[in-house]
Amino acid sequence: MNHPDLTHATQALQAGDIESAITSIQKASLGPIQPGSLLEWLHLLHQLYYFKEATELSTPLIRHPDATSEQLLAAAKLFFQTGRFDTAARLTERAHAISPEDTDTLVLLASCLERQNLISEATQLASKALVSNPSHARASRLLAHIERREKKFEQAKRRLATHLHQYPSHDDWRLQYELASVLDRLGQYPQAMQCLLSAKASLETNTPLDAYQSLSQRQWQLTNMFTAEHLNHWFKNSKQLTPQQNICLMGGFPRSGTTLLEQILTSHQDCIGTDETGILFSLFEQALLHDATTATDTMNELQSFSADDLSAGRAEYLRCTRSYIDTDTKEQWLIEKEPLLTSSLVIPLRLFPDAKILIPLRDPRDVVVSYFFTIVPLAANSAPAIDLGDTCRYYADVMRHWLHLKQHLPREQWFESRYEDLLADPETQTKQLAEFLAIEWSPTMLQHHQNKTNRSISTPTYDDVSKPLYTRAKGRWKHYEQYLAPHLHHLQPYIEAFGYDTTH
Repeated sequence: MNHPDLTHATQALQAGDIESAITSIQKASLGPIQPGSLLEWLHLLHQLYYFKEATELSTPLIRHPDATSEQLLAAAKLFFQTGRFDTAARLTERAHAISPEDTDTLVLLASCLERQNLISEATQLASKALVSNPSHARASRLLAHIERREKKFEQAKRRLATHLHQYPSHDDWRLQYELASVLDRLGQYPQAMQCLLSAKASLETNTPLDAYQSLSQRQWQLTNMFTAEHLNHWFKNSKQLTPQQNICLMGGFPRSGTTLLEQILTSHQDCIGTDETGILFSLFEQALLHDATTATDTMNELQSFSADDLSAGRAEYLRCTRSYIDTDTKEQWLIEKEPLLTSSLVIPLRLFPDAKILIPLRDPRDVVVSYFFTIVPLAANSAPAIDLGDTCRYYADVMRHWLHLKQHLPREQWFESRYEDLLADPETQTKQLAEFLAIEWSPTMLQHHQNKTNRSISTPTYDDVSKPLYTRAKGRWKHYEQYLAPHLHHLQPYIEAFGYDTTH
């Protein structure tokens, strides 16, 4: 990297002058620059949460005559991971023009289009890839997923079963996950579970369960140190913290209706959502908790922060978040949706001690089954998704934090929203949500699926929440009761604590 502007950008970055570095990168992109340098800076801009600048930098990469398909695809995946499917599609289209016979490129482009709900175009491209390479597992899975979205369950089942039989590969687990969901929709529950267990068995050896257990222990130690006195002390000084921002921290557990609740709230003009940016983790939790020697060290550091320290942290969090969602949030409620935030809620409460806390609830048995059926990246906080018993323990490990924390939080600061109540009486429930945030109720909150202003949803439930409210997921666990039965003792305290029927 010998371009003078890029050299200056590197020097500015090393000196902590990020704004100057960004200016130098933008200046460099206007002149001759190697595509490898552009890609390197795209990576850096994503890491620093400068998404507008990264999007602008994607254009010279797309237009660069020497850019390779590999470089373009690497850039496309960066944008895909942050829900910028339109930019990812533009980069992938250029890669496809360079390597028109590459089926991986075709399938990635089809995936970008499917996430933008361009279903016909996505189907055509994935089908073309499969004609070129009949053994392409991801093309088959994408087509089956589209068929499942369109309720063509038998067609999806045949496609997946045929592919698994004719073209066994290391990607079988991906197809088995999809087939399990298809079989579930067909009411073939034992077959669905067996298919799912087969998929998980092939992943078991790569599961970082030890890392999860170590992390879980440290999180629980930190939560147990938290008391009402901590919050009272933090709250007293909150008015002098800047910048000011109305923020609602949405915790809970994955598949508890968190994405649905976020979409309902962001259908209101006074709310905007984050859709699980991971910013609180990368900026604060990683350094304060994961990298600390003990949970005691974490609490001591939280206690030591000055008003200036906290204001700087708030400012950087808001800059990164506003960049991620490409919106200024100053006049709105920021709905920070991060289900697993529940296990480390103490950390964002130090930054925003007056934040509202919203906890979506759903029958723990339904939550566990739904989470077990969901493909999640293999990481420390998702390792328990491989074994149903571990998944039940994981739910208990996370939700025990909430049962402890709610005892120490002012009652007006938190609200529990039950998924089943939302289905039964959406108007009453959305009015209660509006009252909790002190905003005027709007009928748009009943029409979240018609809201065309919502950003692309990057979480696994992106298709489900684009539909009107439905009840088929209620009581789903009963179809898998025989598999849950040996592990229900982990869930029982939470079934009772959250007021669910224990007689079945």
